[in-house]
Amino acid sequence: IGVSRRQFFNRASVTLMSASIGAFGAAVVGFLWKAQEGGFGSKIGVGKLSDVIQQIRANNGFLYLSEARAWVSEYPADALAKAKVVYANQGPVLAGMESGIVALYQKCPHLGCRVPECKSSQWFECPCHGSQYSRVGEKKGGPAPRGMDRFGVAVNNGNVVIDTGSIFAGPAIGVN
Repeated sequence: IGVSRRQFFNRASVTLMSASIGAFGAAVVGFLWKAQEGGFGSKIGVGKLSDVIQQIRANNGFLYLSEARAWVSEYPADALAKAKVVYANQGPVLAGMESGIVALYQKCPHLGCRVPECKSSQWFECPCHGSQYSRVGEKKGGPAPRGMDRFGVAVNNGNVVIDTGSIFAGPAIGVN
C-alpha cells in the first residue's frame, strides 16, 4: 500500500483523537443546550378541578401525580380561616387551598425519602425514619423538622396548574 507501520499508527491515532474530541464537543453542546419545556421544575397542567377532586375521592383521599412528583389531596373548607393565617406569605399555596386542593412535594423534609400514603392510617408515612403527616401534609410524628413541602396551585378557567418550579416550606411543628 505504500504506508509504513509508523505512518499507519500516526494516522490512526490522529483520526481516533479527532473523533474523540468531536464526540466530547458534541456531548458538551448537548449538555449545555436548553432542554424542552415541561416536566418537573415547570408549570404542569393537571386537568379540570372537578376531575382532580373526583380522582382524589376515587383513590380514598390520595392522588399521586408522577410528572409533578406531588401528592394532591383535598383541603377542607372549614380549615381555610386557619390556613389564611399560616400561609399568608405563600400566596400560590393559599390559592390552591381556597380552590379545595393542596399539592404536596413527595419528598420528606427530614432526609428526602419519597413519602407514600398509608392505606391503614390514611396518612402519609415516611418509610425511612417514620415521620407521619396528615392528608394535608402537617407533621404528626417522627423526626421531620416541619410538615411536607408544598407547590403553588393555580386554577384558571377550571383547569388546575401545579407550579413545580418553586417549593414552599411546609408548616411548622404543631400547626393544625
